[in-house]
Formats: sequence, C-alpha cells, structure tokens
Amino acid sequence: MSNIHHPAATVSPIDSSVLGHLPPAMRCSSPTSERPIRRNVLIVGDVGVGKSSLVNLISGKVVATASRGVKSCTLQSQEYVVTFGGVEFALHDTAGLHEAQDNMNTAEYLGAIHQAYALISRLEQSGGINLLLFCMKGGRINITTQQTYYLFAEVFCNRQVPVVIAVTHLEDYACMEQWWNENEGAIKEYGFRSHGHACITTTRGYENMFSAKYEVSREVIRNVLMEYSGQVAWKQERATWVKRLVLHMRSWLPPRLAKQLDSGELRKKLVKQCGLSAEDAKSVTQKMEARGMSTDAPEEDKSRMDEKSRRASLPVVLYRRRREF
Repeated sequence: MSNIHHPAATVSPIDSSVLGHLPPAMRCSSPTSERPIRRNVLIVGDVGVGKSSLVNLISGKVVATASRGVKSCTLQSQEYVVTFGGVEFALHDTAGLHEAQDNMNTAEYLGAIHQAYALISRLEQSGGINLLLFCMKGGRINITTQQTYYLFAEVFCNRQVPVVIAVTHLEDYACMEQWWNENEGAIKEYGFRSHGHACITTTRGYENMFSAKYEVSREVIRNVLMEYSGQVAWKQERATWVKRLVLHMRSWLPPRLAKQLDSGELRKKLVKQCGLSAEDAKSVTQKMEARGMSTDAPEEDKSRMDEKSRRASLPVVLYRRRREF
C-alpha cells in the first residue's frame, strides 16, 4: 500500500448549530454512555450514486448489487447486517429517487406507499433509526438530490435523526477531503444539514489503482458510523409515520389524479394494494379529510419547495478533478 496522506481519515466534529434539531435524549452525553448493541442505519441517495458500492465498502466484501430498472420514486430497501468494533449495524440500502418528482401516476403513488409502509414497519419493529447516511456524488447537485434529501431527512425522519453525508466518486482527488473544503459552503446553501461527513471512493479502480484510497475510505466511513450512530434510536407511532409520508408524496400527483382519490376508495387501496392495516388506512384518510382532501402540499412542504426553488438557481457544486499518477 502506498503512503498517501488523507486528512479525511479523521472524523469531522459535530456542528453544534444542527444538534439543536435533535431532542436532548438523542445527544451523546459522554463517551462512556451506554450504546445500543444493534444500530439501524438508513442509507439513501439518488439512483446511481453508488449506495450498493458503499454497503460493500463498509462490509469489506461484496454483499450488495446495484439496483436495475428502478423507476420514479421508490422506498424499496434491502437490509445488510455488518459487525465491526463490537457493534452490529443493520444497513438499510434504500433505492431512492430516479428523477424529480412532480408527475407521479396513481400506481406509482400506491407502490411508493406500499414500500414506505414495509420499511417503516421493519424499522419500528427493530427499534427505530440511529443514523441517516446520505450518499451523493462529488459533482453537481440537482433537484432530485434535493428532493431525496428532503424526503428522507425532513419528512421520513422528521428532522429527528443525525445525518451524515457520504460524498463518493472522489478517487481522482489527490486529497479526497479537499472536495469538502471547497464545497462545504455550497452544501449548506442548498439546505443540507449535516452532523458529519466522509469524503471517499467506493471503487478500487482499474487494476486496483485506487486500492490505497479505497482502504482509507473504509476506515473513514466505519469511523463515521461508530461516531454518529450511538444516539438513542428514533421512531414514531406507525400510523402517524405513514400518514406523514402519504400526505407528502400526495403532492407529487398531478391535481387531476389527486382529486380522483376518493377517501373511501383510497382507504381500500391502502389496505389491499399497499399493505396497510385497516386501522392505519382509516387514520391516514381521516387526516386527508381533515385537510379537505386538498391537492396542495402541506404548508411546511410549500415553504420548503419555495426555498428549494430559490436554491435551484444557485451555482452547482464545482468538481475539479485531479488525477494522481
């Protein structure tokens, strides 16, 4: 292994300004505080950013394969269990978004609800979420990247789970951490809050030309998981959890289709096609009725979308590739 200096091997400190979003019970009180034996980590990101390769990097062997033929929004996930440092990590590789969501059809909407319900049920039964690992390429940030972050960090996790950003595809940087130094300000401008980050590569490259950086990347990402997943896991009552997802994703339907979702018919579909219990389906549709079956997004989503539109006009994150020979 060649001697390469990688400042990224040190874990970045938690930003105290974002810790305020977490309830007191979720903040690490001291290094000696009791930590859970099993920790659930939700790995999310756009389709094609390398989440499966990230799982393999963490695992130290090939256990995950890239998803094929994924379309539109999907919360389909696969769980991989990895143990290191005396801790068992359940890595939930979640497919994520394939493209910006603004024109979903009814079948896709119901399919996304079914996947969300299955994922929520599994997480609820296993104790909740300890960490959200947001995976993104070291390149430009588009509207899909922003929607993916908002869907999982703000809506799915309700801003109650620590977020770590894993920036991949940085093997052409002589010093991978340099990407963060150059782009941290832009990341914040796009509204991505982060408790920590990891600048890494998930490939060994042609004829193992990036093997040294790959091994360092494994150490970096494992250090990040150990450091930021020790808080008390967060979860929510299932019906409330599902309800928030259903209401948020409903804004992705065209107004014409949204109006056609009669509450009684939707309740049946939520049970038969999406796998919700009759009680959960009733709770979801009653919440919709309380809002007058409005085709508009919830107020908090409207505010966020206005802010997102503003950020869409910002310059993209620069990525100056530097090859090391």
